[in-house]
Formats: sequence, structure tokens, C-alpha cells
Amino acid sequence: MKTVVNILMMATDLSTLGPVTAVATPGMLRVLSDRTEFRWLWLGNLISVCGGWFSAVAVFAMVYHHTGAGLAAGATLALRYLPGVLVGGFAGVLADRMDRRTLMVVTDLALAGLALTFLLADSPRWIWLVYPLTFLSAATSFTFQAARNAWMPSLVEPDEYVLFGALVQVNGLLLQAVGGLAGAAAVALFGWRWAFVLNAASFLASTWCTLRAHGGQRHGETGATGRVVFRTALAAGVRHAARHRQIRALLVVEAVFCLGLGAAIVTMTFLATRTYQLGDGGVGWFYAVQGVAGAGVLLWAAARIQRLPLGRQLTLLGLSCLGEGLATIAFGLAPGVGFALACWAIASAADVLYGPVAIATLLSHADNAMRGRLMALWSATATGALALSSLAGGILVDRYRPGLVAVAAGALMVAAGATWLTLLRQGHLDVPLSPS
Repeated sequence: MKTVVNILMMATDLSTLGPVTAVATPGMLRVLSDRTEFRWLWLGNLISVCGGWFSAVAVFAMVYHHTGAGLAAGATLALRYLPGVLVGGFAGVLADRMDRRTLMVVTDLALAGLALTFLLADSPRWIWLVYPLTFLSAATSFTFQAARNAWMPSLVEPDEYVLFGALVQVNGLLLQAVGGLAGAAAVALFGWRWAFVLNAASFLASTWCTLRAHGGQRHGETGATGRVVFRTALAAGVRHAARHRQIRALLVVEAVFCLGLGAAIVTMTFLATRTYQLGDGGVGWFYAVQGVAGAGVLLWAAARIQRLPLGRQLTLLGLSCLGEGLATIAFGLAPGVGFALACWAIASAADVLYGPVAIATLLSHADNAMRGRLMALWSATATGALALSSLAGGILVDRYRPGLVAVAAGALMVAAGATWLTLLRQGHLDVPLSPS
């Protein structure tokens, strides 16, 4: 634990950050107050994320209730990530070729309908419906995210990319805390059916917020959308990423890190519901602790990260992976639920320092025409690794002690952070000065 704290102290050396009174919140609030279009999209995402956490708690509770198997939960989690690999790249092309606002509205409405359809799976006979519904929901969600990630950056200035990344991440964390606890309470008191209804309502509210926004770069490239052109556009996005050493390294580190992260999430789910016997909504407590710790650190750190020199930002990215890996190892060795929750909170505190830097790095390499594909490629890399890791984690927790699985997962995260820091130290990562 002391090692993780030392890593975070190194990453946020106050001597480099200006006056102590400069905190993150004013910078983030300024972006929200000054940019109305951005604020509506941010608010819509905030609402839908809250409903999503209700659904996440409900799905795992329902699967465990009807199957009792770690593999079933791991497969469900894997199917939440797998569409990122299968459709993520094509979703990025759609985000660069279609009206991004229209794409977000259509996918939000589809997600509302799919959320209600989960109610049909609430029996041992029909529980198999969870798997195709999870896949379809995730595929639709990735298309929505590709459009959002391509449109929203155009509503802020390039020097606000770190704050943009922090704002997108912090709304998920804040609502993860509320949604995690509320989801756990709702499942415990009323069952999981109402959680799915609330999730559907959140997507409808998100649609209304999206319709309030009109500005920014709603279109990327223009031209034909035939099959050959579509594949060519996807290949062009891959080639664009491959030309930049920093992006190549980021994709590799993201893949290795997420190979550990998926197994860690499955292990947490198993420990919460089975080992620690926190009930059907037990995972909500871990999600809530993760959200509170992550949001608190990010609110404090976002503006400080923005002011760091780019070299120090990249160092912070590697330290974040390293810190989360060490905390995950400690989580696997935890003697009880209290220590496990504390380790999970520390892992989240380390994790949130990664996102704003990674997003700003990606955006610095992408102009409007390529933004959807580059962001979708990053997402596909992460979700592909998470899918494999989640499935493997589900198999392993049925065969081995869950704590050992968490230790192995944490070791992969440590390896990802160490690899990034080594590449940076050896001068293999260039720092871009302007968008490509």
C-alpha cells in the first residue's frame, strides 16, 4: 500500500504544478459553464452512465442467481467487451462518415429498447437471452461512443483535451458511485427488474440531451460509403495509427493492461457475491468505492495534469498502470472485505490518472476526419483484451483461488506500466506538438 501511495506522490509532484490553491474543479467547471453544446452532451452521458451501472449490477445478480457459475459471469462480461473488437472499427468509420448527432440519437433509442428486453431473460429457461442481448447492447453502445468521442472534442479547444478527458471520465465515476450503491439497493429491495426499467429511462433522457446540441464538427470525411470504400476507410485509420510510434506503444500497453483488468473485474464480482457474501447487489459496493475514490482524485488532479509538461504527463500514464497493478495484487491478497474495498479504491485512484493523458495523446494525433476511427481503434484494442481476460478470468475463478487470479491480473498491469516507462526512458516515445 505504501508503494502505491509513493507512486502517486511521485506522479503529482506539487513543485511542478504551480500554486497549491490551483485545483482541478474550476478548470473543469469553466469548460462546462462556457461551452453549452458540450455541457448538454456531457449531461446526457452522465445520465445514461448512471442507468448503465444499475443494469451492470442487475445483470450480474441475475446471472449468478440463475447459474451460480463464475464462467457464466465471465462470459457475460466478455460479451460486453467483444463487440468493441468486432464492430468498434466500423463504428469509427460510421462516426467519420455520418452525422454524429443522428448516430447518437438512433443508438440511444435502440439501447432503451434493448434494456427493457433484458426482462425476458429473468428465468432459468430464458437466461441464455442475456448473452445475445449483452452483445447487441454492447455493439450499439460502442457505436454511440464512437460518435460521441468524434463529436465532443470539437466542442472544446485543443489545449483543453486533458480537461475533456477528465470530464468524460469523472461523470462515469461519480455516477458509478451513485449507480453502484443505488443499483445494489434496488436489486436487494425490489429485484433486478426495476434496474432495467431505470436503465431504459436513462437512455431516453440521454437522447433528449443530445437533441439540445447542434454545433461542433458533426461530420468527418465525406464521400461514398460503399463496401470497398468502407473497408478502405477502416484500413486508413489503422495505417494512420501505425505511423505514430507513441500511438503504437499506447495500443500495446492498453492491450496488456486490459488483459489483467478484465480478470480483476471478474474476480471482484466473484469475491463480492460468493466469498464475502454481500448479496446479489454486492458488486455495487465495490463499484461505489471505485467511483468515489476515482472521482475524488480526478477532480483534484485534472487541472494539475493539464499544466504538466508533456513528458511528465506520459510518465504519469505509466505510473498509473503500475500503481493500479500493485493495488490489484494487494486486493488479491486481502484477508477480508474491508481491506479488499480499500485496495479496490486505491486501484481506482491510480487508474483515473491514465485516462485524461491517454485521450489527450490520441486526440493530438487525430484531425476531425480521422478522429472517430482512431478513438474507436483504441477502444477496440482495450475491449478485445478485456473480453479475452474476462472469459479467462471466469474459467480460472471456478478452478483456482480467486485471490491468485487477482494477483496474476495485477502482475499484467504492472508489466504494462513498466513497459511504457521503459520505452519513455529510452527515448522511443515522441511528444507531438500539434495534431497530425
